Amino acid sequence: MIDIKTTLILILILPVACMRGPERVVYTPDSFRREVSSRLGGKLAQVGVISVPGGKGISQVVTAGSLLISPFELSSGTREDISHCLKTGTSQKERFNFLYNCLFGDSEAFAYIADSTLSADNCFQNHQGNCFSMTNLLVGAARFARLDAYYMLVEDIIGNQSQGGTVIHTNHIITAIQIGPERRLVDFIPNSKRYHYLTLLSDVEAAGLYYNNLGARLLLGKRDVEAEKLFKIAAALYPDSYQIHNNLGVLVLRKGNILEAREHFLKALQSARFPDLVLGNMMKTFEKSGNMKSFDLLRKDLDKAKKRNPYFYLSLARRDYRRRNYTAALKLCHIAKRIDRDISEIYLLEFRIYGIMGQTTKQAKAYKKLLKYEHFDKETPPMPDVVDSPEMPIGSSGEKP
Repeated sequence: MIDIKTTLILILILPVACMRGPERVVYTPDSFRREVSSRLGGKLAQVGVISVPGGKGISQVVTAGSLLISPFELSSGTREDISHCLKTGTSQKERFNFLYNCLFGDSEAFAYIADSTLSADNCFQNHQGNCFSMTNLLVGAARFARLDAYYMLVEDIIGNQSQGGTVIHTNHIITAIQIGPERRLVDFIPNSKRYHYLTLLSDVEAAGLYYNNLGARLLLGKRDVEAEKLFKIAAALYPDSYQIHNNLGVLVLRKGNILEAREHFLKALQSARFPDLVLGNMMKTFEKSGNMKSFDLLRKDLDKAKKRNPYFYLSLARRDYRRRNYTAALKLCHIAKRIDRDISEIYLLEFRIYGIMGQTTKQAKAYKKLLKYEHFDKETPPMPDVVDSPEMPIGSSGEKP
């Protein structure tokens, strides 16, 4: 068992630039079933029984019936088992702290197993799981305690795995608890301190990434037929996920379907936050074609993708920022904005650059743009304290910066 107290990071932050605007992200059990049934249609009948190995002798079984149940939904037995963790008649903050400490405060409560992506029930009953598993449990338990709990995707490279020269995407998922104007993030990955891009997920999108993780596990185990079923389910639930389309590209590339793989990689490139990882996979499609003229086609594909994906230019701007070439970084930020002006990370980078360059008027404008993304509450601390907040020591719980 790992010592949960020394490896969990519990951070209190505000709903700032890296979160997208408020929208319907919560589904009731019945509305979840209806939405999934609508999106999957005939795919449900084709699932059969798929058993995905997890951690210490545990498997997560996927069936047509289980697809209609959200990964965080708690059975009546689990709800009864955790009912002593509910503290009624108290503030939201007190209820959350009591619930969290009751579930995860004991260092022997759960073993962190990186490959163990489980449902909330399976995580609780087997006392193990990865970040996704324990997030499923915390989301389900928090909603049982009548707290606002959501999934958030952390988009970084820590979960990616390489096999045969191609990169397979898995997802780092954390819990967001909305307590009044404050949002508390709970991260179950040991020693994870820094966030790159955060995306607020709907329950259905989170389910799509859940099946993406399970499919990735099968893909790494070369169980391609079953992996393809789960990836197609994942894509139906979250069609705009570049991670899922990347994995589908890797899978069909293994089958020799070069043109289909290229289509998936191109779709992934249109929104990829880390384009280089997808590009490497795309290069494999042309390498396998054996036709060096295909590289001309690759250049055209990249030109098209760049015109639609501002993150190409934002990633280059970040590189120039690290190299202290601030003028070049600003030019690339302007190009990214011409593609999409509604990306908060661009204004965050500009805010930092203008501060370094001493251009206070332009820094104030970038700051004003950033404030737009604080859409839950305007009574927040000054933005500079948030965007460059000090790193939290491992195992600590932060209050307002």
